[in-house]
Amino acid sequence: MTTLSTTGWRYRGTAWGHSLAPWLSRDCHGGVTPTSFPLRNPTAIERQGAHMDRRSFTKRTGWLIAAATSGLLVGCDDGGSGIIVNPTPTPTPTPTPTSAALPTDMFVAEPLVLTEPFLQLPTADSVRVVWFTEFRGKDHAVRYGAGFGQQVLATSTKLSRMYEDAASTVAGRSYAGLTQRDIWRHEAVVTGLSASAGRQRYVAISSDGNKTMRSSEGTLQPLPAAGQATRFLLTSDLQLKRMASANYERVAETLAPIDVVLFAGDLVNVPNRASEWFDNGTLNLPPFFGALQGTMRKWQPASTYTGGPLLQSGVIYPILGNHEYSGRWNPANSLNTMFNDPQPRWYAELRYDKVAATVNPSGDAAIRERWIRDNSYETISYEEIFTLPQGPEGGRYYAQRIGDTFLIAMDGNRIWRSWTANTRGKLTEATASINDPAAWGFGDFQFHPFARGSRQYQWLQEVLASDAFRSAKYKIVLVHQSVFGLGDNATPVMAQTEATFEYTDATGAIRTMGPFAFPIDRATWNGQIQPVLDAGRMRYVKYDYPLSKDLWRNDIEPLLTAAGVQLVQVGHSHLWCRSKVGNLHYIETSNVGNSYGAYVSNLSPRRSGPPTEAQVAALTSLRWNPDDYPREDDPHDRPMALPTLRNPQVELAGAAQNVPFLTSNDITAYTVFDTGTGLVTSYAFDTRYPARDPIKFDEFKLG
Repeated sequence: MTTLSTTGWRYRGTAWGHSLAPWLSRDCHGGVTPTSFPLRNPTAIERQGAHMDRRSFTKRTGWLIAAATSGLLVGCDDGGSGIIVNPTPTPTPTPTPTSAALPTDMFVAEPLVLTEPFLQLPTADSVRVVWFTEFRGKDHAVRYGAGFGQQVLATSTKLSRMYEDAASTVAGRSYAGLTQRDIWRHEAVVTGLSASAGRQRYVAISSDGNKTMRSSEGTLQPLPAAGQATRFLLTSDLQLKRMASANYERVAETLAPIDVVLFAGDLVNVPNRASEWFDNGTLNLPPFFGALQGTMRKWQPASTYTGGPLLQSGVIYPILGNHEYSGRWNPANSLNTMFNDPQPRWYAELRYDKVAATVNPSGDAAIRERWIRDNSYETISYEEIFTLPQGPEGGRYYAQRIGDTFLIAMDGNRIWRSWTANTRGKLTEATASINDPAAWGFGDFQFHPFARGSRQYQWLQEVLASDAFRSAKYKIVLVHQSVFGLGDNATPVMAQTEATFEYTDATGAIRTMGPFAFPIDRATWNGQIQPVLDAGRMRYVKYDYPLSKDLWRNDIEPLLTAAGVQLVQVGHSHLWCRSKVGNLHYIETSNVGNSYGAYVSNLSPRRSGPPTEAQVAALTSLRWNPDDYPREDDPHDRPMALPTLRNPQVELAGAAQNVPFLTSNDITAYTVFDTGTGLVTSYAFDTRYPARDPIKFDEFKLG
């Protein structure tokens, strides 16, 4: 690998396909902000015709995945203050003319073809087309243009952490234990597009070696031009939820074409379970792509709803939710167990220090990273499935100018744990393992820092100061976790976890340490906490999330309001509600089933709360401040908006009075933002009555 240095920049790689100019709105020393951050950096691309068996592939990706963000980077060489982006395009095959007839066999009839094609990462003159198969195959390509007379070849990559286990449901198969699936991702780059020329029809083509098949038709689109009306679907929390296929079917029927899908996290439940993405066969539990591509009856023939063919012609911009994070890797466990077993990265680093001489005697940085990742958490499957704009830490957070709209996608996630007292939950550890931190959950710890002092916060400041952001007519932030709202997940607020430890000293006296805010530093852990654990004298661990220390409310919201952000879209609580702070609108529109309720004053029930006196009196003297865990309304008393047109909780769900929410396992909601009008419009549909029409129940204007 060569390094070519120029003033203010460093380039690492062997070749550049394009100028840096399209992605940078300023020079380095002015605070570089990308206006379009291109590509993912796959760890093990295999071009067609290349050969690599599974053992070699697994060995290679196992060691290289941790270093995936270390190569092909470009960044400001200014002491670390600039944005790091990844603008090296995947080599673009030259389109070739073809007069060959299209295949007659269709993707939808072949169960080893797992998706129809979908669109990713458009630029001003190109877009990527992606699809998945359960065979390596050959001759993967996209056909487009007049008479489908242009063809561009695809690049193929095997996904590295796609598994099933005994809890999986795939038609015609059963899995006794953890079983890897060979799933291939195919991506073609179509160039020569322009917003003024309109959409072009296309199909994807794959051969399994015996027959050649094609997809249904979609339409290609580059980035919209300034002034071009663009329609955004706002959605989240699909997670196999039973109303999702009805939701997206109605969107496609009533509002197509959708140009952009903004997906605010929790795409699936267990991210390394392949069938949740592709081919889950349990009736009314829709896989991600089946619901968003209208292919539900391919996987569930008796499904009432087909889903909607949205992704074939609309570009999806997802953001990580807590369900895209999977916990500690242990193939002896089930996928569900591994998903629910993350620990903080800072604690994994402490553990690594103790075993480094054994597991990594050479001190190899990649081995260290892999060990820490496998003993904390990872987002490998999400990263491998999508081609996203790139921020300074990969695709976990990013920014993109989309016509008149500037999108900021943030990673503000933490693990979700139960409110149950005296267990491994959000407020306590299990008393049976109180001296064994290897079994702890560490409460609702944050996965990736986003508040003041973090790299993400610095990046956000730089993005908000950029010309591309400031000149945009509309400014939207996408984040998963409930940073406002009425749901059960709106508390605890997004404060950093604080741990207090109760223990007995050498004389038998009961003492406390803390509270210590995460991450706990090495000196504190090794000098104060670990000796108590080694002596078996820990009695109780208590976690707090002080309302006054809400990092989103204190650090992020003031930045967004000052910069003129108009809309923050969130997910996580599986309901519809919205609020407004100054000129900043908040909306959660993730009601696709498994609702966790909405909680407002003078209506029962109340939100979950901290342990009661009766639950903990016999175990500890530690107590929680109930004021930190409001049982109703927005935790910071943000005013909640009643729907402006109709109230579906009354009309469709039978509520006795007008309420500022929709929460139901029968009534689904979806929201569309149209840049042509500036209107954000929400609809509700009663899934119990397939022949009925959705109702428009809320509308407000941005700007």
